Amino acid sequence: MGMPLPRLTAEAFRNAILGMCDQAGQMFRLTRDAFVQFSPSTLEQVSGLARELDLREKRLTDHVAMQLREFPWSLGTAEHLAFLPAALERIGGSVEALARCVQSIHRDGIPFSDQAFTEIMSLFNRGISLMDKVAAVIRSGERASLSIVREEGQHFQAFSDQAALGHQERLLRGVCVARASSVFLAMLDYFREIERYTRKISMDLEKALTSA
Repeated sequence: MGMPLPRLTAEAFRNAILGMCDQAGQMFRLTRDAFVQFSPSTLEQVSGLARELDLREKRLTDHVAMQLREFPWSLGTAEHLAFLPAALERIGGSVEALARCVQSIHRDGIPFSDQAFTEIMSLFNRGISLMDKVAAVIRSGERASLSIVREEGQHFQAFSDQAALGHQERLLRGVCVARASSVFLAMLDYFREIERYTRKISMDLEKALTSA
């Protein structure tokens, strides 16, 4: 029989979630850097971090589930954060998928127009900023900061829609080649998925901070 797991406090649980936030943010930054200047070692680092994030999510989720079965109220208001590790793992999975796209772009010499490059860079920077603001809300516990997260998420969605329209116009003008189009659209989908999960996190945070 294995040793019983130590009981998580609300603070320890929040800190574990913040560690996952930091890891996902690091993956995001490394992938952006590799998009600008290709580095196989950087992309290998992203893959390693993705595996670590997946393992941390499984361990943390199992730990919380076991603890809440035995001690239902032991996490207090932090219990509402129980689904955040899974959302962060999904964000990490999408960032890893972006990293695979970056690898294809450089490995296969897929040409991106200056406009497409600028749009992808903006999405990287906006996504990183969104992740940083989510982490800041978890860290501070300030409900008022959630409005900033929601507003930034709306700006992210609007910019994604503009990027999709710009891509369609480039296709019609014959500026965008087919293989670049498929990679660009795939990256756009992964960015949108990241925003969707940050939105879910903000909703879970809203519940936690409202009942605090």
